[in-house]
Amino acid sequence: MFSSSLKIIAIFISLLNNCKGVNVINFEFTEDFKGREFHSVPTTVKTFENDTVLLPCDYKFSYGSVRWLKDDLLIVDAPHSEEVSLKRYRLLVNGSLVVMDVQREDTGKYYCEIMSNTVKAVQIHAIEVQYPPRIFASPSGFIELPLGALLEIICETDGVPQPAITWTHNNATVIDYLVGNRQSHIVEIKTRNMSGTIECTANNGVGRPATDGVELSVLFAPEIRASQKVIYSKIGVRVALQCFVESAPIAKIRWLHDGRVISPTRYIRQDVEIPSNSSALRYYADMKHVLIFKNVRDSDMGMYECRAENTIGVASAYMELTFRPMPCTFKISPDMQSPTSHLLVWQTESFSPVIEFKLKFRQIPSESSLSSTTVTTKLEWTELTIPADISIGSIYTTSFTLYGLHPASIYQVVVLARNHYGWSDSSKILRFATGGEVEFPNYSTEAETYDANNSNDNDGANSISNTNDGRIYGSDNSDDDPNEKSFNEITDNSIVAQKSDEHKLYKTVVFYTSRASAICNNKCNNHLFNLLVDLISVYVIVFKFYC
Repeated sequence: MFSSSLKIIAIFISLLNNCKGVNVINFEFTEDFKGREFHSVPTTVKTFENDTVLLPCDYKFSYGSVRWLKDDLLIVDAPHSEEVSLKRYRLLVNGSLVVMDVQREDTGKYYCEIMSNTVKAVQIHAIEVQYPPRIFASPSGFIELPLGALLEIICETDGVPQPAITWTHNNATVIDYLVGNRQSHIVEIKTRNMSGTIECTANNGVGRPATDGVELSVLFAPEIRASQKVIYSKIGVRVALQCFVESAPIAKIRWLHDGRVISPTRYIRQDVEIPSNSSALRYYADMKHVLIFKNVRDSDMGMYECRAENTIGVASAYMELTFRPMPCTFKISPDMQSPTSHLLVWQTESFSPVIEFKLKFRQIPSESSLSSTTVTTKLEWTELTIPADISIGSIYTTSFTLYGLHPASIYQVVVLARNHYGWSDSSKILRFATGGEVEFPNYSTEAETYDANNSNDNDGANSISNTNDGRIYGSDNSDDDPNEKSFNEITDNSIVAQKSDEHKLYKTVVFYTSRASAICNNKCNNHLFNLLVDLISVYVIVFKFYC
């Protein structure tokens, strides 16, 4: 009805113009009149590559010609009711357009224009070709950076619809250091464990996700450790010094003896890569370096340095090769102790005969004495020299009894051993209490307020534990030597008498500390006191016969 009215108006105007002698004016209608002229409706087709798409253009009235445009590019222009076939397009007789073998570049708007003498009608369609994502990382491939560096990775994506980007570091999702639209990832290299793959993954739900990234190797200075700080040995045996180095890049190793580079003529060097316990890729060198002495000499004693160096830094591990005795370890005595005496048993190992022992002890104040006054006086150690017994093997087990101790008192004791090559390192401090009611201090007995200048106080006090017979000892936390004797072997070498059908010789060492203190009466200096102690140390040889 509306179209008929328009035609009547047009005829009327034409007649009016002819009457006035004016040229005819041609009216062109360029609107679709909101779809009233088409049976089809505007459509957006979402499709995939290589598919076929039909774009309808069904006009209600007769028309002269139809043409299709993609954006501003003419595809086809043909008379009405004529089918036209092009390379990838086909125009149907009803004006619809078929797009075959759809490609990514076919995405866009498509215009169907209906032409007649008086009318031009347009209907708009769209094609959105969806395709899997693509992603490109920069930088990419393998990259090496030192600790403390910053690494920025940018990932450019392509795909329809727009892909979402996720980041992973060694297959773990990354949520830190994301910038803007997640296309940039900034990594601060804080630890050597950050070596591995850093990847960006694009996913838009079409096809498979796309991944790209970098493989990062963190460079760091050598990290080194020695298998042993002190190696105890003897002349003529084979000795191996070992150090372990982790580094990236691999470190160069040098061995030094007392600060001088070692000549390779007398030594054998071995450099062995340690196999990984994990299936994961290792980005650093893990090496064991060995310096072997086939026949060790006196001149080989001293400090050795295993020095590792790479382009990032240098590190060293130190170890001592010595023929001195090993540090002594205290053993708990099986005997009951009296309020004024205490039996000490210790053990050491030396590949050269032990000549003597140095025993140091001191009494420390109880908790009650500290509560009433502030102790600022450093407690002095009393030293005793004890000759060593002859031992068949390298294990030396020695017992020694301190007499004349104060009842209900706390004492500390350390011991050192000496052979031809020098003194051993000090044993750990043993803390014990004589019989009676004792109040133990809750402070460190090795605090600087007591003996800051004593080099033998480096080991902390051992913890206190009660035994079944009422004695209280400080426990020795050091590892037992694999060659140490059993408890029964220790007691066999102590001063406890054993029944036998033969005569036995026993040596009992007696030291009267309280008498010496009484004689000195706190008025003599340390030198005089030590001299007095030596004078009243009594060796009593006792012969006992057991039937």
